[in-house]
Amino acid sequence: MSKYTTIRISLEDKKRLEKLAKLMGVESIAEALRRVLSIAEKEIDKYKGDLNIVLSSLKYAKDIGETDAREVDKYLYGGNS
Repeated sequence: MSKYTTIRISLEDKKRLEKLAKLMGVESIAEALRRVLSIAEKEIDKYKGDLNIVLSSLKYAKDIGETDAREVDKYLYGGNS
């Protein structure tokens, strides 16, 4: 026999789970959550990055004002037009 518990989530997250359940074609948010957890458990080992490194690099970010996406390399790598 399975044991159960109650978890507390925000109403926003509940709505997200309900939407996910509908998209997945399952009848309950519990089933949607089970499936999402299964997917996450399979995929977590594929993640090789370190989010802390990415986040720490933001300290070097600066506002360069309005940009033109046609010149993205200039903004990323420097140089003149």
